[in-house]
Amino acid sequence: MATELKSFDRVADCYDATRALPPAAEAAVASGIMRALRQVRARPTVLEVGIGTGRIAVPLMLAGAHVVGVDIAPAMLARLRAKRQDIFVVIAEATRLPFPADSFDGALFVHLLHLLRDAGAALRAATRVVRPGGVLLYGRTHHSESLLRSLAAEARRLARGLSGAELCADDWHAEADRAFTVHARELGGELTDVTLAHWWEQATGRGVLAALGRRIYSSSWEIPEALMPELLRRLTVWIEEQVGDLDRVIETEVTFTLKTVQLPR
Repeated sequence: MATELKSFDRVADCYDATRALPPAAEAAVASGIMRALRQVRARPTVLEVGIGTGRIAVPLMLAGAHVVGVDIAPAMLARLRAKRQDIFVVIAEATRLPFPADSFDGALFVHLLHLLRDAGAALRAATRVVRPGGVLLYGRTHHSESLLRSLAAEARRLARGLSGAELCADDWHAEADRAFTVHARELGGELTDVTLAHWWEQATGRGVLAALGRRIYSSSWEIPEALMPELLRRLTVWIEEQVGDLDRVIETEVTFTLKTVQLPR
């Protein structure tokens, strides 16, 4: 888990280009989240914690939800405001939500819990602002076992070896998954877990190396700058040994899953 707040302002300029869902997956994700929310209210009001540039929130609003968002990254929120002026956003931390109790029909976390110092505290804060009978929702993507995933694991192994420290856990979503499951059990609600969308992503070794060098993804932010040239050199050798060509296209199956739990009435 992260030990400090991670603001995505450093990648606001490329966030949408590097994290966008394919159109069909985007529609399926919005539809699936709306199904869960409409079990509470036909026109639900949902708080997205870590709303960012609105990658999830904008399609959700277009699907019929009233969306409110919080984030700690002003540059990310500026990107959202450039798209939509009708989504109310506040700069706030996930554990210090500035809303009265029972304000929302649901609270949504997507690709956020694993970044927080205390995922449980964020879930408790969200529970406070969701009305009785409302829902907590936790969505994330999962990349299947593939050469690309092996490459990411090798990058983590090399980074640990070069630094002598644990920089990024191998299964970096596992603790967030556990936190949501534990919180759901504490609430006494039924936990559901459904796959909303699946698709294939394409990448090349050269592209992955470039993204790592530019620190596009948060998993690379803890790698000391002094280690990056040697890490990239060793990874280049590994990719050439495994793939034979830095420009060979590597395909990975990706799924988007949604966990939900209903609060007691």
